[in-house]
Amino acid sequence: MSSFFARNLKRSYPTVSGASGAWVEDEDGKKYLDGCSGAVAANLGHGVAEIKAAIIDQLDRVAFAHTSQFISEPALLLADALIELAGKSFKGGKVYFSSGGTEAVETALKLARAFYCERDGVSTRSLYISRWNSYHGSTFGALSITGHPARRKPYYSLLRDQPHISPAYPYRCPCGFGPGPCSSVDCSLARADELEATILRVGPENVVAFIAEPIVGAALGAVGPVGPYWQRIGEICTRHDILFIADEVMTGLGRAGANFALDRWAVKPDIIVVGKGLAAGYVPLSAVIASPKVVAPFLSEKSSGAFEHGFTYSGHPLACAAGLAVIEYMKKHGTIASVAAREAAFQSRLQAMMQFDFVGDVRSYGFLGGIEFVADRKTKKPFPVELKMHRLVADQSMKDGLMVYPGAGFVDGGGGGDHVIVAPPLNISDQDMDTLFVRLTQVFSGISKQLMAVRT
Repeated sequence: MSSFFARNLKRSYPTVSGASGAWVEDEDGKKYLDGCSGAVAANLGHGVAEIKAAIIDQLDRVAFAHTSQFISEPALLLADALIELAGKSFKGGKVYFSSGGTEAVETALKLARAFYCERDGVSTRSLYISRWNSYHGSTFGALSITGHPARRKPYYSLLRDQPHISPAYPYRCPCGFGPGPCSSVDCSLARADELEATILRVGPENVVAFIAEPIVGAALGAVGPVGPYWQRIGEICTRHDILFIADEVMTGLGRAGANFALDRWAVKPDIIVVGKGLAAGYVPLSAVIASPKVVAPFLSEKSSGAFEHGFTYSGHPLACAAGLAVIEYMKKHGTIASVAAREAAFQSRLQAMMQFDFVGDVRSYGFLGGIEFVADRKTKKPFPVELKMHRLVADQSMKDGLMVYPGAGFVDGGGGGDHVIVAPPLNISDQDMDTLFVRLTQVFSGISKQLMAVRT
């Protein structure tokens, strides 16, 4: 038995031996179509020559430099590139690099608190409002604001209690709008107005920030709001002098068919958190993009200019070189525009999965698709927890040479609810996209037969 501490010590995993484009190969020579970009991270597939060359070139120059002593050229250039992608409202802002999404979220939380301390002196603000059925990371700070009951449960006694509000989740809207998703703008805005009610309940002077995923990823499977929800959220934050942090670890840099998912609603937060696709899985890299508003107090005469925070591998030269190469590749090939142009076709093919009666809802933005499974469409009743429907689908997919990203535990706080995310590389070929949906249909057909056997 290996000494490697696997995600689940009672499961066996194939050993990867190679990858190219949208395909991954194990040591036995079996090939898998990467229908979820790993964990929605390998956004440009595998083996992109330009990214590899950029990493090697930087390795030949210098592999490591600590940011307390040096700043590397790739870090400077990548920071400028991210500010440009973030748009005019971020011009004059700054970018803080780290190694993964959780680290970036922790950085954003501390930066938001530090902003008020620098601006106001000693601050009473200590609360972060987030949403139920969200996922922001696995460290204690990020897990405290995470709203996923199953992920929180083992560590609940160690977490700091923070306010949570309801998500904008049309398929399971409290109004009980039929078997499909709710399309009511009023319902959506009612969920947004919970933020204001919570701010007033705890006192705006005590709140640091509101943090949310524009499109909920791992916790719900590609769930976004109806109507001007995000505009209302932005207005509420501004009205009560609360920072708005957009967790775009999964959705940023083209995944949602735009530079950032919030661009789809023409809303700009105060802080953007990015990761996963930033270096497209080639090396660990994430970033916090701070607007000029957030940076300004650190540049005031009374400030020391220091943000009391840091990681050994912040701004790592190799990682930043990879991130810069990713952005240059996407610009050169028009990747984000291509995703936007192909979005409708992707959505239509996902929607075809509704032919299977165990599929309750399908939703997608760009190349981020979610498929939620139910035991009964009419009542939206989830499958029994012990069935582990999400795992059943993911395991069958692997057997059939397709990778999807499973999730569970989002219904009624009791561990129920199952979904999978379908999120292929942004530059996937038409031929591989065809293969993806042929195999997904094959998987679902097999699952349908298994469920029929159980029911009879």
